Amino acid sequence: MNKKTMSVTIIDAAKEVFHEKGYPVTVVEDIVNAAKISRGEFEDCFNSTEEVCLKVLKSYLKEQKNKFKQYDENDNTRQRLSMFLDAYYDDAESLAEKGCPIFNLYYDVRNMDNDLSEAVVEILEIQHEWIDEQFIIMLKSESAVDQGDRLMSAISGLLLLVKLMGDAKMFRNQIIQLRSWIRSM
Repeated sequence: MNKKTMSVTIIDAAKEVFHEKGYPVTVVEDIVNAAKISRGEFEDCFNSTEEVCLKVLKSYLKEQKNKFKQYDENDNTRQRLSMFLDAYYDDAESLAEKGCPIFNLYYDVRNMDNDLSEAVVEILEIQHEWIDEQFIIMLKSESAVDQGDRLMSAISGLLLLVKLMGDAKMFRNQIIQLRSWIRSM
């Protein structure tokens, strides 16, 4: 396996391990075992769990940007926001079982004064900016911060609630309510 393929394998395994165990308690051996590689192969690509976590966050950022590009292909802003919510709806079972991987990492690294905290905040800021932009376009306004804040708050609260309660049905019902709210505008 070449170094690039090995790095992708390690990043994918690290995503799973961070999601399952949490970043603070994850050690290199956990990632090595999940990736089914040797410690030496890990060290050929990365120096630490922090370095891998930074690559994981960059991967999530890239995935999010790609999703937003895909949503932006639709001309209807209400549809774009609905598609955004649909992704959460479709992932309700996993969210109820393990929580949101990005939200979990945010919780784990938000207070660190390093590249990890900056990277996870960047993911949430880009999400928030994209949501605000949709409301600005939809409402033909110069600012729609209140609506964007409301949707971000609702999603964040629901992600916390579904993780605590493990109730996918409740989560889906609330996503349906958020879609109805957006369609009513």
